[in-house]
Amino acid sequence: MKKLLLAAGSKPGTLLLAPLYKALKKKGAYQSVVILAAPQGAEPIIRELAASFGIGEASHTITLQDGTPVEQLAAAMTGMEKIMLIEKPDLVLVCGSDNAAFGAAVTAAKLGLPIAAVDSGLRSYERSDAEEVNRVVIDAMADFHFVSEHSGEYNLINEGVADEKVFFAGNLLIDSLVGLMEEANNSDIPPVPDAKPKKYALLLLNPAGRFSAKEPLEMMQRLLKEISGNVTVVIPLVAGLDALLQQHGMVELFGEMEGVKMIEPPQHATLLKLLRDSLLLLTDIEEMQSEATVMNVPCLTIMDTSARPATIEIGTNALVSLDEEDIKSRIHDILHPGTHKHITSRSKIPEKWDGAAAGRIIAVLDRVV
Repeated sequence: MKKLLLAAGSKPGTLLLAPLYKALKKKGAYQSVVILAAPQGAEPIIRELAASFGIGEASHTITLQDGTPVEQLAAAMTGMEKIMLIEKPDLVLVCGSDNAAFGAAVTAAKLGLPIAAVDSGLRSYERSDAEEVNRVVIDAMADFHFVSEHSGEYNLINEGVADEKVFFAGNLLIDSLVGLMEEANNSDIPPVPDAKPKKYALLLLNPAGRFSAKEPLEMMQRLLKEISGNVTVVIPLVAGLDALLQQHGMVELFGEMEGVKMIEPPQHATLLKLLRDSLLLLTDIEEMQSEATVMNVPCLTIMDTSARPATIEIGTNALVSLDEEDIKSRIHDILHPGTHKHITSRSKIPEKWDGAAAGRIIAVLDRVV
């Protein structure tokens, strides 16, 4: 029986890995082993993913001590080298584009192990983004490429990858979405008390992103003060956000606004339910763009580029700047669909974003491994 090693680090990577591992385990044709790398003090995989997709007994965990990104990368590679030498896999499947995924790809390449890049070919063309650099290098080392949208195919072929090494499988994030929403729908407990479906906006901020400085936060506070008069705004306090607001002395400014509800970080399934029932998503991170498109929820992303253009070209996502008036105008259009054409009226679900990507990947593995 051939052995496959699946490697991931951050939450986006594990959301790709989890449904693929479950499908491989169900098929029973391969021995599947998992490596998960996580910073010290953090869970290597969120518990609901471990429970929902049966990850546990086959997992190796690497704890990354505090240090610089280079020090953590070195620790990830050292730990992965030991595991790969013991396991001797026939193929390493690299899930995601964080430093753990990068470390897995480099280590496998150094050991002469075949590599498959999962969610391959995505490009934002923003080289100041560390994950963009990781994506390019991982793809350069990979022997096989599983892409989630047509842009991935075009990018890889333009970069010289042979088309017979590129396989359009679909988006594994949607496989995770389907699995987790089945559980979320079994719960009658509302994610946010008194927040009625389609009567609130969801705000997701990256504490280390565009709103890490005080001036953008002040702009967001003004924006929320205005729009919360028309719609409730729900803000999950993701890791680091509460500390950031305290650092800039803005906890009360955000927390005491009428119509703004700040909640504890929800489990991922609960976050998905929050997204599904929201009127719109406002964010400065790429996470949840795919899910918003499939759920037909308008998404305003405060970024200059996106690695998933399908969410913009045919989905519900739109890139917006830090221009306060521009954001207010776009939110107004969503809240008043009769004034301008509603953003979701043109949206479609991208091809093969159907919750069956894992099965298509396994069908390819049956041929190439």
